[in-house]
Amino acid sequence: MLTLIIAVVAVVIRVNYLPLMPIDETRYLSVAWEMWQNNSFLVPHLNGEPYPDKPPLLFWLIQSAWALFGTSDVVARLTIPAVGLLTFPLLVAIQREWPEQQAPGMRWAPPVLLAMTMWFVYMPLSMFDILQTTCLLIATLGWVRYVHRAERRWLVLAGFGLGLALLAKGPVVLIYWLPLTLSTRFWRPDGVTIGARHYWAILPATLLGAAVVLAWAIPAAITGSPEYAQAIFWGQSAGRVTNAFAHARPWYWYLPLLPLLTLPWPTVWLWRRPLASGSLERFALWGCLPPLVILSLVSGKQVHYLMPALPFLAIWVAGQIERHPPRRTWLYRLLLLVLAGLMLALPEIALRFYPLAPLPNAVRLTALVPLALIVGLSLHPRRVIMTLAWPLSLLALLIGLSPALARYYDVTPFAREIGYQQQQGVPVAYVGDYANQFRFLGRLTQDMTVIDSDEVIAWSADHPQGALIEVVDTLSPAQRAGALFSQPYRGSFLVLMPSARHGLLDR
Repeated sequence: MLTLIIAVVAVVIRVNYLPLMPIDETRYLSVAWEMWQNNSFLVPHLNGEPYPDKPPLLFWLIQSAWALFGTSDVVARLTIPAVGLLTFPLLVAIQREWPEQQAPGMRWAPPVLLAMTMWFVYMPLSMFDILQTTCLLIATLGWVRYVHRAERRWLVLAGFGLGLALLAKGPVVLIYWLPLTLSTRFWRPDGVTIGARHYWAILPATLLGAAVVLAWAIPAAITGSPEYAQAIFWGQSAGRVTNAFAHARPWYWYLPLLPLLTLPWPTVWLWRRPLASGSLERFALWGCLPPLVILSLVSGKQVHYLMPALPFLAIWVAGQIERHPPRRTWLYRLLLLVLAGLMLALPEIALRFYPLAPLPNAVRLTALVPLALIVGLSLHPRRVIMTLAWPLSLLALLIGLSPALARYYDVTPFAREIGYQQQQGVPVAYVGDYANQFRFLGRLTQDMTVIDSDEVIAWSADHPQGALIEVVDTLSPAQRAGALFSQPYRGSFLVLMPSARHGLLDR
């Protein structure tokens, strides 16, 4: 319960202090907003075009929250994190299927998960990975209970959860689902006999999951264009697999990142044989190691692809900590001390990366949080302090850095200016690749015209009273003076320039 309360507080604070992060978060909320505007339930749209890249569950949840609570930014931003918070009680429910004597560290897995750097960073974001993980844990809970209790209702829950995971992010969830279910005999709770019926049960559960996603995909394919139908049936399944072995990144790309993504735990536990002393730890390893191997073999690597493996890794780490309680926490304290040093230098660091958003000296006070926790760990090296020290310190760091992040990543002012220009009848065009990052934040009602740089002269001639949006690396005094609006943007600058002055955009 304490873990869930802290997670809720962290999500609310993050949503309050930090902006929607372009390009992903702003794009996904804009897709949901466009569906809401057009009463489009089946086919997501991005800037007026069908959007086949992602299934619709995330967009449906946001629209449902809008229907219940209104279309505010806060409602939109809290919806997916609120669903993601279910991972903690789901993790507890899964572990309860093992007798406590077989499950060392059972009560520590949720706080271990909360403290993992990658989980803590992604938890408040409106993205697909936390949602997919929550749905996968629903499917996993159903399967584990079916294995333990042999009741069909749990098999239905497993299939339904799998279907939700497919609706969340597509067939990639099978990388986690199939190795875990096919390896049931290796991690079954003691006293449970695994027979052929369990392996045959994988098929109906998987088919039920497929039926759930097809209940959307078939009507969507009929409603959308033939190109959209091909994209959601081929591009989201066989097409992704076909393109997955292009070796864009080396197979070992994840390995050096894992210690960073799972901080602080590499500083706390020291693995000692056996790798897994009980069936719960074997279950945890089957939940995280095979997906890691599979994802390492394909080229399309992003850190957030590992998200569904983290709850299983948290179970294993909790077991290691329980069996080998850390008596010396000097390495963990050193990590917190390094973080405190960074926070003391936050104004100088921010000035280096965000020169247009200087931070006041008062942000140095955020270093008191990790320093106080270092003292706490020195006096009482308890696991509750260890599990809370890192996320609380990261939260303090993000709060201190939030003014700079808002200056460089919050595109709300720019989006509202676009909306104002459109309301005045000014035609607006975006030069380059547009990710629909303005539609929701500006509550835009018109699709954005998108042109290439070699079309600027012709478009400006056709729309002499129009305005052009472009991202430029540097902003000259002439560009700043001639622009209708400009602001820093992810290390560059967003510029809204009158068509008559399009020559100022030339670099």
